[in-house]
Amino acid sequence: MLVLSVIGGGAGCGGDRGALSSPADLRVYRGALIQRQLLTGALEAIEGAEIKVPRTREYRLQIQWLAPDGAMVAEGDTVLEFDSSSFTANLDQQRTALQRSRRTILQTRALGEARLRDAEAAVERARISLAKAEIDASVPESVRSRYDHRGFELAAAKARTDYEKAVADLRSTTAAVESENRVGDEQYRKVERDLTVAEEALEALVLTAPRDGIIVVDEHPWEDRKYQIGDTLFPGWTVLRIPDLDRLRVRAALSDVDDGSLEVGMSARCTPDIEPGLHIEGRISEITPIAREQRIYSERRGFDVTVELGADFGEVLLVPGMSVLVEIETRAAESLLIPRSAVDLSLEPPRALLRNGSWAVIEIGACSAQNCVLVSGLDEGARLAPMTEWPS
Repeated sequence: MLVLSVIGGGAGCGGDRGALSSPADLRVYRGALIQRQLLTGALEAIEGAEIKVPRTREYRLQIQWLAPDGAMVAEGDTVLEFDSSSFTANLDQQRTALQRSRRTILQTRALGEARLRDAEAAVERARISLAKAEIDASVPESVRSRYDHRGFELAAAKARTDYEKAVADLRSTTAAVESENRVGDEQYRKVERDLTVAEEALEALVLTAPRDGIIVVDEHPWEDRKYQIGDTLFPGWTVLRIPDLDRLRVRAALSDVDDGSLEVGMSARCTPDIEPGLHIEGRISEITPIAREQRIYSERRGFDVTVELGADFGEVLLVPGMSVLVEIETRAAESLLIPRSAVDLSLEPPRALLRNGSWAVIEIGACSAQNCVLVSGLDEGARLAPMTEWPS
């Protein structure tokens, strides 16, 4: 029994060695080289509402509070607030200045009215004196001495001069009062305008959602991260977005070393990282002509690739910013293909080992993960040995 068990064990070992050393059926065959390009990207909305930093008298604004990324909001909900300390510091002073300006206007108008009444009274007195002097001067010279008559005529002339002077003073006083009133009104409007601008700026520092949706916090252009409380921003920067979740696309990056491998119009299959079983068909709609830095201060450069997605996302909630794997398959024209496992690409020129034990120097073209295009060196149907069986 011991002898039989040893013989049986040896037979079993020999069978394993035969199975492990059995050669793979590798051949040169004709077919189309299929290459799969894998890109990483992120979802972004084609349309949606943007919430930007408002334009105020302050050149920079600091975030005091913002809605969390991914929060659901309704139209009119507060989503972003900026620090208002620099605006509220002078607000009380501006309101006091407005009240002071209003009092100044009332005082100026009252004084102006008094000056006009005095000027009008002076005109009336001069008119009465003139009328009286003209009556005295109208008495015939025959009823009184020439000296007295001449004196009444001179008095009438003086009264007429005084009347004309009083009328001129009334005109100049009226013009001066109107000018002072206009200046006071303009100063009041300026103070009121400054106060209105300050109050509107204060209201503009609190931004609300223009529509229902989900909040997406934008990324800081310098920090390579999303905005957060305490960041200082400039007018016009987009801080939050409320995207239209029914219209999404993918923005991916193609390394500059792969320039020319993709074209606009190619089909793509997009798989969100949160749902590996969901495959969304898409199409490349744009490839930027110039490579740029993928991250700030990074030496890696790439092209932005825009992939338009189909409308059916299933029941999965996709939100801009989610990572997506983009798979693009390219199929070349039919040609002779050789398995990569039978080619030593480290040699120059590459070599392959035939089943008959002879070596073949070959020329290859483009390669995929499994096959390479055979340009010359072997015929179709040639049987090859895998590199694992090559002699050392």
